[in-house]
Amino acid sequence: MSHHPEGTVVAAGALVWRVREGELQVLAVHRPRYNDWSWPKGKLDPGESLPECAVREVAEETGKQVVLGQPLPTIRYPIGEKQKVVKYWAAEVLSSGSPALKARPTFKPASKNEIDRLRWLSVAEAHKMITFPDDLRPLDALVDAYAADRLDTRPFMVVRHARARRRAAWRRSDLKRPLTSNGRERAQELVPLIACFGVTKVESSPAVRCLDTVAPYAAAIGAEVRTHDPLTEPGHAAKPLATAKTFTTLLRKKSPRAVCVHRPTLPTIVEMLRAAVRPYTRGALPRSNPYLPAGGMLVAHVADWESGPVVVAVETHLLRVHV
Repeated sequence: MSHHPEGTVVAAGALVWRVREGELQVLAVHRPRYNDWSWPKGKLDPGESLPECAVREVAEETGKQVVLGQPLPTIRYPIGEKQKVVKYWAAEVLSSGSPALKARPTFKPASKNEIDRLRWLSVAEAHKMITFPDDLRPLDALVDAYAADRLDTRPFMVVRHARARRRAAWRRSDLKRPLTSNGRERAQELVPLIACFGVTKVESSPAVRCLDTVAPYAAAIGAEVRTHDPLTEPGHAAKPLATAKTFTTLLRKKSPRAVCVHRPTLPTIVEMLRAAVRPYTRGALPRSNPYLPAGGMLVAHVADWESGPVVVAVETHLLRVHV
């Protein structure tokens, strides 16, 4: 989660894109109250993550369920004595048969007083119709990514297991060490967050604390959690190259997936991701241990090129802040 100064209004939205007859198009909404054209967006609800806010706002304002792709530039502007910060993602309309829909809450459509028109715009039309010039910054980034063949991506998600019982207080096999009550709560919080990115495959270390972190999401979409022994702490300690090989194999698979791992394996995993990062990659991989807090999540947005998977953007989502 990002932290913003007190008095900041935090919002999120998305530039929903598609290609028709070789032309890139984006979805804009008209707000009759302001008589302006803009991207679907809205304020963060209490206890909501930024990706969840973006998905909800798009659903409410357009009636379309979307899957988030790479992050786009954030817009900041004053509103009275406060500052508004709007976080944007590239997004595509999600297939009605996507399992991720089962893991999302239902949304109430916005009233006609709030949004009265939708329109797919070409890039040239968007430059003419979008009311506020600042709103063109995320559009320009979207267009640049499309021109460079970096817009069509899939998410590869690394989840560090949620908080578990302390080792010193657990006398059975470490592989059976369970989550704490806070850890189980975080596992439930991850369900709608993971769903924002359309994940359909769930992988994990076979340790109970890892399985129980991603089991709620897997259950929500009706998927099995596939386990990999090289992702365990002992497996990594004995054969770190086997861990790296397993992770690289998963990274090359084309379906959107989440992989739940342990803190000691993260340095190896981050290095495998670093090999797929390029100078133009938006965002940055964590640079130092512990890389992710318990229950934290890293999303690598991967473009599949003939040369192999390339990470074109990185984002991290940490513990949810309750207000």
